[in-house]
Formats: sequence, structure tokens, C-alpha cells
Amino acid sequence: MQSRKTVSALAAVLLLWGTATAPPANGGGPACRPAELFATDNTADGLELFERQAVATIAPTGVMVTGSTLVDGVFWSNELQQISYERSREFHLCVVDEPTLHTAAEELHRRFNQEVVLTFDYLPRHAPEADAILITVPDIDIARFHDAFASDSAAHHRLLGGSVTTVDHTLILIAGNGDLDVARRLVEKAGGDWTAATFAYGRREFVN
Repeated sequence: MQSRKTVSALAAVLLLWGTATAPPANGGGPACRPAELFATDNTADGLELFERQAVATIAPTGVMVTGSTLVDGVFWSNELQQISYERSREFHLCVVDEPTLHTAAEELHRRFNQEVVLTFDYLPRHAPEADAILITVPDIDIARFHDAFASDSAAHHRLLGGSVTTVDHTLILIAGNGDLDVARRLVEKAGGDWTAATFAYGRREFVN
């Protein structure tokens, strides 16, 4: 049976709603807004080939890829009931609406046999659909984060994981609106400074 690959959570370049203006999705079409999508193909390299293949897979859905970030992540697999380490890419997107973002995630899920593809759609803080917070914390060591996450069973099921950018060691978490207490505890266990955290608001989806 073909093994299913998993997606790590998470890395981000914060594009706070209202602080950046996204270009039109195509020519004079409707304006698009920033979003994030997290996926992987394997854990062995910098995922350069995967990046090109993923961009080619996403393009026909009408979603624009504006860049990507390489991250090292720790992820809880509900399917395997264990923690896994994953090198992944966070794709920075420009999307017209949430259904289009969902379609892009479904296409990656199918092509690369992902267990989960995580998306985050930036929204105003008080938008009715905003159910999650994207949290970034500087100067986090991936090994220390792994140990903190491994020892926190609540984080396994409520956060599912987190990622650290390979270049500047920024921790990325996407937490539900009611899970900030879990996120803060995890950050502090990993040696992070919660007062240095930055936040963006939006809607998350686990596509599987």
C-alpha cells in the first residue's frame, strides 16, 4: 500500500490584513488577498523540485503563488498516532476567495498523497469566518520545539504541529481562537518569548 505523506505545520511571512495590497488575480479581474498553504513531498532536501511541481499543480486552480518558505516542522499524525519530523514548504498565495484556496489544497492533496494540507486565509480580526490565529515567534530552536511539542499532549490534538523557518529560526503556529493558552505554553516550553510574538487573523482549514 502506498504510504501517505504528511504536512508539517507551519511557516509564514506575515501579511497582516490591511497592511499589504494584493495584486489582481488576473488582469482586470477581482482583487486577490493573501493566504498560506503548507505541504511537503519528502524530508530529504530543500524541496526545490517539489516547489516547481506544486506551483504547476496550483496554477490551473486560479490561485497565484507569490513565493514560498522552507521550514522544518514537527507534526502530529492522527492517522499514525505519532509525531513526525517534516521538511516542508509554506506557499504564499494570492486567492480570490476561500473556495478557490480549498480547490488548490485539494489538488495538492491528491497529486502528492498528503495526509493533510493546511491552509490559512487572512481575514480581518472580527470577520465572522475568522476562526484561527497565525502566530510567529523569533529565535526558536527546532530541536527544543520538538521536545516541547512531544511532551504536550494537548498541543498534539489542538495545534497538530508547528514549524521553524530554516533561515531565521522563526516559529510558526496556527492556533484556533480558543487555543491561545496552549500556544503560549508551547512557546514558553520551547524557550520562546511570548511578548515578542506577532499575530495575524483568519480562517484555517485542514484538507484531507
